[in-house]
Amino acid sequence: MSSQLPETPATVAAIILAGGASSRLGGTDKTRLPIAGATALQRVLRAAPVGRRIVVGPSGEDGDVLAARHGARFVLEDPPRSGPLAAVARGVAEFSEGPDEATVLVLGGDMPMLRPETLAALAARSAETARVAALEGAEGQLQFLGAAWPVGRLRAALEAIERPEGGWADLSLRRLYAQLREEELLTVPATGAEGADIDTPDALAQVRRAAGPRIALAQIEVSEDVRETFDIVRGAVAEAAAEGAHLVLLPEATLTPFGTDLRAAAEQHHESFAQLVQELAETHEVVVAAGSFTPADDGRVHNTVIVRGPGWDPHLDYRKIHLFDAFGTDESRTVAPGEELITFELEGTRFGIATCYDVRFPEQFTSLAQRGAQAILLPLAWKEGPGKREQLQLLLRARALDATVVVLAADQSPPADHTGSAPRGIGRSAVIGPLGLVRQELGREPGLLLVDLDLEEIEAARAELPVLRHHVELPHP
Repeated sequence: MSSQLPETPATVAAIILAGGASSRLGGTDKTRLPIAGATALQRVLRAAPVGRRIVVGPSGEDGDVLAARHGARFVLEDPPRSGPLAAVARGVAEFSEGPDEATVLVLGGDMPMLRPETLAALAARSAETARVAALEGAEGQLQFLGAAWPVGRLRAALEAIERPEGGWADLSLRRLYAQLREEELLTVPATGAEGADIDTPDALAQVRRAAGPRIALAQIEVSEDVRETFDIVRGAVAEAAAEGAHLVLLPEATLTPFGTDLRAAAEQHHESFAQLVQELAETHEVVVAAGSFTPADDGRVHNTVIVRGPGWDPHLDYRKIHLFDAFGTDESRTVAPGEELITFELEGTRFGIATCYDVRFPEQFTSLAQRGAQAILLPLAWKEGPGKREQLQLLLRARALDATVVVLAADQSPPADHTGSAPRGIGRSAVIGPLGLVRQELGREPGLLLVDLDLEEIEAARAELPVLRHHVELPHP
């Protein structure tokens, strides 16, 4: 199961500046400060959508681990502590074999809210236009260490401002960007806190307020053999935990796929499945949410999302409210509806839960948001059919906009040989931002999609689009 975004073809390296202690932070190495369970540098390394990462700065106690985990190489500017421009030059020298038309990301090791999709977009725009594409932070401020450069242009700019006696000691990055003509630079506006660095105590506090938990969407193929599915779930949760996830979301009907005997599976296997999920939560110290089936009093089952955390917190079940009696499927024949909305809190973020067909009912998402939900977990077993992929993306984007929430949708990966009419997923698990933009999306194959929530993005969306405050309860006929 892959846990990486597809590598941006135009980007062959990331040069990450991670040098030294900050006097404004009491002499602390700001790149090693903890932000939502990971250091700032670790978050930047895992955001860089490339296979090669050059870190210019001291390796410190964690260097070997970071190098092995992220394919990073640590080097020091020469002479040491001679400033950011000298560090950029050292990174470019380390990348000496790169052709001039290659694109490199130049990043700050103290920018922990950078996003993989944003960096991939910067690199792609730079490659398409042969210009420098830079992130634009607060109040239009250009982020010098959040940019993609054609490496040939970067080499030329460095050569133009090198000191006569050699080197770039004590020269600022502003000198580098001053070499660019206006038409050589394009900017991409930052969203949420992604443009923030942590140069000051106030900036550090702001980033820590904005940094929500890391979520893993595990898109798996659900087997009709429960034991095989249990093994798949074990592997997915272990991989997500190794990637630093705080919460792992598995699809709807992870216990057993639709088209099987749901009542028998609920009676025979739900308890052992719930026990497995609890054990995985304890072992890996993550919260796990997964689709199961539990017996209902009338002989049917409840389509139930179980949420289990380490130490039994959280420990809750959500029963799917809206049943899929549509497109030739009659879910209510075997499934009884739930009645209760569920929210819970994790790492300072409130989550709501919905399941698959619930996505067609905007009031459920709005109600969850009015109860404080900033993100909504949406496990799916989407049914294949004409136009269904387009409907899914449209609905995900609309629900995010309706409630100004992040929608986290994890679908089943469809079996290649599936020919029945029962819903078995179409893949396309996705993260949708609070203004309806698709942040990340998988294809049809099994995979792991990782997202670090940005609470500032949600807050800003709700200030810009205050639909929750403007909501009016209309009279029923």
